[in-house]
Amino acid sequence: MAMSLKKIGAIAVGGAMVATALASGIAAEVTTLGFSDYKELKDILVKDGQPNCYVVVGANAPSTMDVVSAADIAAKIGSLCYKEGTVEDGSADVTVHAEAESDDFDLKKDWNNSAMPANAYAMFVTAADSDYSEKFENDSGAPSFVDNSSVLKDIRNLNKTVDLGDVGTMMKIEDVDPSDWYNDNDDDAAELAMVILKNDTQDELTVPKKDILYASLVYKDDEENFANTTTLEEGMRIPFLGKEVAVVEIDKDDDAIYIGTPIYDGVLKEGETYDLGNGYQIKIKAVLKTTQNNTDVYKVDAQILKDGKVVAEEYDVAPLELEYKDIGVTIHRAWENVGGDYGYAELVISKDVEKLELDEDYIPDWKVYAVLNNSGTMKLEDDINDNNVNNIVGIALRYDGDDLDNLDDGDEVDILDYLKFKFDDEDSNDKLKVYFSMDKKIDATLDIGQKVKALNAEVKLNDIKAEAVEPVPLTAPITKLDTEVSLDTADKNLVLVGGPVANKLTKELVDAGKLALDNNSPATIALIPDAANGHDVIVVAGGDREKTREAALELIKNL
Repeated sequence: MAMSLKKIGAIAVGGAMVATALASGIAAEVTTLGFSDYKELKDILVKDGQPNCYVVVGANAPSTMDVVSAADIAAKIGSLCYKEGTVEDGSADVTVHAEAESDDFDLKKDWNNSAMPANAYAMFVTAADSDYSEKFENDSGAPSFVDNSSVLKDIRNLNKTVDLGDVGTMMKIEDVDPSDWYNDNDDDAAELAMVILKNDTQDELTVPKKDILYASLVYKDDEENFANTTTLEEGMRIPFLGKEVAVVEIDKDDDAIYIGTPIYDGVLKEGETYDLGNGYQIKIKAVLKTTQNNTDVYKVDAQILKDGKVVAEEYDVAPLELEYKDIGVTIHRAWENVGGDYGYAELVISKDVEKLELDEDYIPDWKVYAVLNNSGTMKLEDDINDNNVNNIVGIALRYDGDDLDNLDDGDEVDILDYLKFKFDDEDSNDKLKVYFSMDKKIDATLDIGQKVKALNAEVKLNDIKAEAVEPVPLTAPITKLDTEVSLDTADKNLVLVGGPVANKLTKELVDAGKLALDNNSPATIALIPDAANGHDVIVVAGGDREKTREAALELIKNL
């Protein structure tokens, strides 16, 4: 019977997942010749992830069983076509977990050696380090947080301001300007939490509406108070809810501050790109020297590319910002080399960029504000304009829900699911203590070489220890008829399916004395080196079609 190559190919594709199943459970007596390990055969059949052979079946094979065997062998060889190697890039999910508590304060006794008075207000402060929270501790002349309606009480009118010390897992950044774009001081930034507590006439503790605050503030290095703080600028690193973030943009038009996770901080030469992964790249296309107001300035052409195509571009005088989806680029300065041959741009690249829109909910019941400092007086602001942008010293999230009433032993005031302000009645008559606590996990995704700072721990993904398997598509048909290939002109190794009656190439080998096969031969798998124009030949055959089928299944099972 005649069999077309098209039909054999269809059988091979359809049987791609069948061959292994057919091989299972088969126990046959198969004679092997010319090799001691099936790995030798695998190396002959596949090279560099691609088929290195043709499977040859007789065009006039008397049984379709040989054709099915050839198709199954071809499918098995196809399943072996993959490349192995170590993972050179990729990402990993990491989790940082930390627990900590502040000092406590006894509301029943430590109020100037007496109980908290009725109708008294007390503000409790904690920070990453008591050096920061102590700036709020003074009973008089301390900075105040007020808004336009003065809902958050003026600290100077409080009965008491209590520094509960530090919660060591809250974040602090000891150099917010590592590239010294704005100044050469190692200015700090730290997280801060405040809760104002009222004791009303019924001896019931209440946190008044809007009197809970979380803030991330930039501190002037070595200053004892807020009289001379540092202005928040694009590119600075600050903590935010337990993670280090970069300020991507302060947008006066949208009254918003954009922050993201910094992944690169450095210099790119004109024409260079930084690969973010997932097909994204940052490119400094050009740096051009120009003149404005008789002063030399540098314009930067910056691009964000996705799979080689420009998806965002900005061409302007540095400093400038560029954003696309959750990617942010902040370019602070540019320059040329001495000869003017090429330029450089210094920049911060951030991912996971999010927009903090002032006077809008960050999460339900928590609104975003900019923190302003006017000569030591702190203010929450929901508007950014030319007059106040240079006074912004931080970002605040303020509770905007209802009063929290009747607080007592065992109650907790949750601050953004990040900190808790707790009440602990150690002795029901003598002590009611308050303190801050944290039990927090921070998740982050890192690419190889990237690092993240979370809960004051720095985590870097140095490498991924793993092996990768990449499937490789077949680039050429691996099944041929015995009328389409010859032993004299073969350009690959051959797998001959069928004995001398079914396959004329097998008959040629038998006639040449290179293989002994007849109608009484058992199932046989034989390796004959250099028998096809210098290429190796594997014969899968037997004395009849059943024996050939047994030999084929044995080969499939062991590859």
